[in-house]
Formats: sequence, C-alpha cells, structure tokens
Amino acid sequence: MPITAFVVFVISSAIILLVFGVVARSTNAHRDVNYARANRLRLLFFVSLGAILLIFLALTLPDLPYPVEASAPERIVLATGKQYAWSLTEGTSPTLDNWDTAFSPTINVPTGAVVEFRVTTLDVNHGFSLYGPDRHLKAQTQAMPGYVNRLRVVFDQPGTYTVLCLEFCGMAHHRMRGVVEVR
Repeated sequence: MPITAFVVFVISSAIILLVFGVVARSTNAHRDVNYARANRLRLLFFVSLGAILLIFLALTLPDLPYPVEASAPERIVLATGKQYAWSLTEGTSPTLDNWDTAFSPTINVPTGAVVEFRVTTLDVNHGFSLYGPDRHLKAQTQAMPGYVNRLRVVFDQPGTYTVLCLEFCGMAHHRMRGVVEVR
C-alpha cells in the first residue's frame, strides 16, 4: 500500500508539473482566446477528474474498517466522568444528584466479549483512555458533557485494564482512574 501511494503521488505530481509548464509556455505570447474550445477543455478536465475520483472511491470503499453488519455488543458499560473520577456501571448512569450512591470505579467483564463503553461526562471534557495489563493504550475516545461517545472493545486477554483521563482537567487530573477487570 505505501508503494502504491508513492507511485500515485509521483504520477500526480508529474501531471501537475506538466500542466503548469504548458500553461506557463502558452502565456508568453499574446493571442485571442477561443472560449468555446476553452469551455470544452474545462468540461473534459472536470469529467476526467470526476471519473478518477469515482474510481478511487470504488477501489477504497471496500477497505473501510467498519463491519458490514453491526452486531449488538455483549456488554454495555456506562462510563461517566466527573472531576476527578470515572464511574463504570451497568444499568443506570450516575448523575450529579446520585453520584455518591451510584459511583463505581470498577467493572468486571468476560474475556472475549464485545464491550461497548458509552462515554460521557457530567462537568468538563475528559479523555477516556483504556490501557491494557501491559500498560499500552488499547482504545480511547473523548468524553464530553451532554454527548455520549460509543467505544467498542474486545478484551482478548484477561487482566486488569486501567481507565485514565487523557485530557488535562484540573489539579487532580492524575488521580482520575477507573478499572476494568477482565476474567
């Protein structure tokens, strides 16, 4: 794929330089313009460009990373951020009124399950990041007040996955953690 992109870039650059050179040479001498011919040339260029773009669309559309059939997730985890904590629950999402009773920083999910995190926040923007047992970033999305982002993750290995905030949200930003236990 990188070689194909490079070849397309080189060919496109050569065509652009060629057209630039032809136009630059043609403007050296004064002459009358045949507008009918110029309009036909513009139309030919527009149709050619449209055909090239349609060909690229047809060639790249099958490679999109989205599954053809969207399946329902096996588990839904409601991830709610509030300075300076993540609440990971199933069922009902905590609000400002019931935060103290509904708050849960830990959730258990089975290995191999498709888990959908529905991520939101009650106060300011936060970055929802999920780190694996090896401390590498597995997935991330933005948490925004009044909006729910959906993040699907398949946990292939059992272990403790850590949820951290990736967007500085205040003085205790470093303490904003949650835990996903995969068994």
